[in-house]
Amino acid sequence: MGNSASATVSPDEWDDLHLESGLSKRSLKTLHNRFLELAQQKDDNGIEFMCRADFESIPDLLKNPLGSRLIDVFFVNADVGDQKRVYFRNFVKVLSHFRPINKHSPHPWNSREAKLQFAFTMYDLNRSGTITKDEFTEILIRMIGGNVSRAKVDAIAERTMLEADRNADGSITFEEFCRAMEKTDIEEKMSFQFLI
Repeated sequence: MGNSASATVSPDEWDDLHLESGLSKRSLKTLHNRFLELAQQKDDNGIEFMCRADFESIPDLLKNPLGSRLIDVFFVNADVGDQKRVYFRNFVKVLSHFRPINKHSPHPWNSREAKLQFAFTMYDLNRSGTITKDEFTEILIRMIGGNVSRAKVDAIAERTMLEADRNADGSITFEEFCRAMEKTDIEEKMSFQFLI
């Protein structure tokens, strides 16, 4: 790993990241190396950060129909004041949502609620705290639009809104979203093995 990879992360920060993310220290260091490969800039303190262009240089992310939303979420979860920069801690925090949940040792960044909040954020395009039919439709078009007619996408969105919007106000709150997802195994659907 070398000195350069650990120069911007103190031993206490490694410990905190391990406890908060549930990732092993070895996995964190491997992830840090990848972060350093992608991060093309440093702040005034010499600490590496990623900007939108760094994410947009990742071919697999660009191929993903939700790639631009995934990139957006990295910045939504950036520390306040650094909305245009993603530091290593925030990078780990977002990726931790995709780590399988360890039911015996839960971690705050990849609990069921954290995964639901992350998924909700993916749909809440305007960051209003609610999901409208238009937002839901736009995400559906990105995911299945090329394979399904617009009329079918609209019908799916309409049906979903009717089922999830319990108070019939035309939008889905986080609480309504959670209720709609009660029978969904979000822990499994939002998990993949990486660096573990």
